[in-house]
Amino acid sequence: MSNNDRPSVDELNSASEPLSRLDKALMSPISRRKMMTVLGLTGLSLMTGAKLSYASSTALTTNMKLKKTDPLDVTDVNANFDLIDQEFSRRAVTPDFYKVDTDPDDTLAVQAAFDSGLTVVFTRNYYVKSVEMKGDTQTINFNGYWLIGVTGSGDSAADKDAILKITGIYLELYDIKINGQFNRNYRAAIHWYSRPNFPQAGFINIYGMYIRDILVGIQYGAWLDDPSPHDAPQSENYLYGFRCRSLQNCIISNQPNGFLKISGSTIDCHQREWVFQAGNPFSIPDSTLITCKIGQISVEDSELLKVEYLEGCGLLGRNLVVSNCVMEMPCTWVKAEGDVTLDVVHGGFMGGNSGLPMFQVVSGSTGSLRIQNVRMSRSAGVGDYLTNYIISGLGNAPNYHVSIARCDLGEWAPYYIALSKERSRVFVQDTHFTYTAGGSMQSQTIHDKKDYVNLIASVDTTGENMATSANTANKSGWVWTNVYGAGAVYFRKTTSNIPSGYASAIEIVATGESFITSQPFTVTPNALAVFRMKAKRIGGGGHAGIKLLWFKANGTASATTETYLFGTVDIDVNWTDLMVTAAIPGDAAYAKIKLTAEVGSLFATGMAFSTVVDSNYHNSFINELNRSLDVAGEGFILKAPNGTRYKVTVDNSGTLAAAPY
Repeated sequence: MSNNDRPSVDELNSASEPLSRLDKALMSPISRRKMMTVLGLTGLSLMTGAKLSYASSTALTTNMKLKKTDPLDVTDVNANFDLIDQEFSRRAVTPDFYKVDTDPDDTLAVQAAFDSGLTVVFTRNYYVKSVEMKGDTQTINFNGYWLIGVTGSGDSAADKDAILKITGIYLELYDIKINGQFNRNYRAAIHWYSRPNFPQAGFINIYGMYIRDILVGIQYGAWLDDPSPHDAPQSENYLYGFRCRSLQNCIISNQPNGFLKISGSTIDCHQREWVFQAGNPFSIPDSTLITCKIGQISVEDSELLKVEYLEGCGLLGRNLVVSNCVMEMPCTWVKAEGDVTLDVVHGGFMGGNSGLPMFQVVSGSTGSLRIQNVRMSRSAGVGDYLTNYIISGLGNAPNYHVSIARCDLGEWAPYYIALSKERSRVFVQDTHFTYTAGGSMQSQTIHDKKDYVNLIASVDTTGENMATSANTANKSGWVWTNVYGAGAVYFRKTTSNIPSGYASAIEIVATGESFITSQPFTVTPNALAVFRMKAKRIGGGGHAGIKLLWFKANGTASATTETYLFGTVDIDVNWTDLMVTAAIPGDAAYAKIKLTAEVGSLFATGMAFSTVVDSNYHNSFINELNRSLDVAGEGFILKAPNGTRYKVTVDNSGTLAAAPY
């Protein structure tokens, strides 16, 4: 506009438009520099020192309202603008404090607001490539609005890192909302990490966070492909009220010395709207709620949901703690690589008999899985118990251990705690199994106390009292039966092929199929018991293994003739700890152990059979004493101080006799 085209002073005085724009500017947090832009020609006139007559003017009262001055003086106006700047510098700024145009890329304005060190309050949705919260002791409130990522394929690697980076310290962050818009250029919605040579990204409280429509939600620490993550005490960080939608991986941690605590959240891993995207990159097998490679993540008072897919898993990694939460997922709950704790969890394993374990121990893992106070529930009428194993993978993780304590597992029968050859590595305490079998509800309690009386204490379970001669003669109450085959067939005590810590073992050799049976021992009807042993084999056909034979009080076979315990699938060529739960039939008063070898050798030692309920334990011990005396020739075994074993019997006149055994 030329000078000749400029309006006259009278025209400016009579115009209402500049004053209206001025009033509007004063109502929003905007700097004096930007105010001049809003004022347009009036501002230019004022800056030249002109005096204008207004019906109302711009002097400020103490409560930031305008008072009238006439004529309007540029010094007065500028002084009032300075007051506005000072006032808002004491309050809060919005990104629009640094930008008034309508360019859809708000990156510079948002970053300037974050860098101001002032309290920042969003007043609309902001579209950014990548912005970073790197302040110290700063409050930022998204105020219900979104931060929306717009990085394109041609933008820098820094812009593709994450929509929002959190690297500051002592931050108070409110209502963070990130929308990835299915943008595949980003590695994550939020990258929360510590910068070398700066304070750690710690002592941060986040109150409310919602992330949607992006593959990775929060990357805590370094990226998983970083060969040497920066070691910083990235801790004292709390996230309250985290929600997510359409995320493949909700949280990933790879921060040495890093700790993140999450509470009051709903962590949901689901493909949802990704299915409508062309070339959908969402990988269900790679989907996880929480992955922790390095660091520790704790979740409390929250829900963990992955309710549709059998693939993927809920928690992956190590140093994970979940307490007082609800977990619902049909896939494997945990793939453990290290220490994992679940305490006070109510959930449902909804995958049915998919074959998936509830907990998978990754090969080579060290540490322990602690499952305590967990309650599993199923809807009525969903069918019989699951045949998936609760724990799997211990065979390839010799330095990993599992404990299950004070749980109510309403999905499984106790026979499916773990494979027999892995069960001894799972210590179960006071855990209840309620399940449907044969159309009726069953309830059992498992308690692996080590001090229960061994119900087969009267049986030579280690070969200690057997002869070492390689023949088929009866030895210490064990009797040989040949099914087929001849030649070098025998059983005996061996002291050369034994596991560490044992002085002897029983060795059975068969060219065809042969078995030995122990002398009978008393049991408690209807009790649930645990059978433990150590075993190995050399060769061995499909019939090789261990069974329990059941007998009624009159010596005839029980209606349940036998119970299979372990077979060649369980018994390794190296010494293996075996453990399995077995139900004692309701009509059984006695049992025998049956050890079978087929086309090879079977070695067994350290056998123990104990009930898992205190009342059964006491009853079994008393019954063992009584029943060992109620048949002529039967008795119980006592060891003298010099180590000699004596068999104690009683005759019909009540006279006790002891003979060497």
